[in-house]
Amino acid sequence: MEPLAEPLLQYPQRSALLEQARRSAAHVDAGQISPFTLLQSIGEIGLLDLGRSGSLLPMSAVIYDLASECVASAFSLWGHRMAVAYHDATGAQLPTGVLEAERPAASAMAPAFKAAAGISEIPVLARRVDGGLRISGSIPWASNIYDDAIVVLPVVEEDGKALIVRTMAGATGLTVRHLTELLALNATRSASLEFQNVFIRTSDIMTDDVPAFLTSIRKPFLLLQAAFCLGLSAAALNSAADGLTGVNESFKPDADVVTEEFRRLQREFIAMAEDPSPPSKLSLLQLRLDSAHLTGAATRLEAAVVGGRGYQSASATARRLREAAFLPVQSPTEGHLRWEIQHSQ
Repeated sequence: MEPLAEPLLQYPQRSALLEQARRSAAHVDAGQISPFTLLQSIGEIGLLDLGRSGSLLPMSAVIYDLASECVASAFSLWGHRMAVAYHDATGAQLPTGVLEAERPAASAMAPAFKAAAGISEIPVLARRVDGGLRISGSIPWASNIYDDAIVVLPVVEEDGKALIVRTMAGATGLTVRHLTELLALNATRSASLEFQNVFIRTSDIMTDDVPAFLTSIRKPFLLLQAAFCLGLSAAALNSAADGLTGVNESFKPDADVVTEEFRRLQREFIAMAEDPSPPSKLSLLQLRLDSAHLTGAATRLEAAVVGGRGYQSASATARRLREAAFLPVQSPTEGHLRWEIQHSQ
């Protein structure tokens, strides 16, 4: 049958990117290879530079396409690309190798968004010392935590002033505890971070205007997350489309409903990504939440249509179910999104 979901955007490297992601997906899912192998290929052909100015649609399309084959790779790209965006937003110089993915970068920004929403406090404390800061505390989850990774995170001083800083995953005093037995994300080098008197140079304090910083990066933060929700949804819908025959014709009404929601969200997404003006905070939050809900519906539909073949743990259908299970817990979690939406109306 004809595919139910279309790509966000065509671009010259798309076929090669999809093929490479397709070949590596099972190995990444099994934790046998790092998604950064693929990210380095993306960096070599200049795709990590997309969306640093102008439309976010080209960068979104890359993440969407990766997610249609491997969410772990798309998620790693999202985290790396957001670290680039944090540098752009603050005017900080990108460390050598980050833009080419020769050096990993990690986003540990969830506590800043939670604090801004009044959900919780920033859990890393900073005190001024000669030449910079000393920071102590913990970040429960960050990904792309390789030994040489650049990590961008929020800290708070004793007087309550929040700052955005960067450090290295191998910094003295930083203990990394890698998270294991994750559904579909074992290869993403996700970890909890414990900071004990870690030194931050003054030159690595990226900004002390955290409210303005969060406003400036909210659009790429949430839109690029929604991009991999939509990419995963597209893959599930197109897999289901191949099986809507015979007894499975009974699922066509369900497929029509999910497909119509996909197309609505895709139109909304493209309009936001191409619009140079920032969308409202509420519209971004709602799009991110709706996109995650769509993914749940699309993967359940695929599982029902594919049947027993999809129940095998190594199947693409089973992998997509596990990938979709991550979305309600990825920060901002579903609870966080619902809470902010309720308090923004």
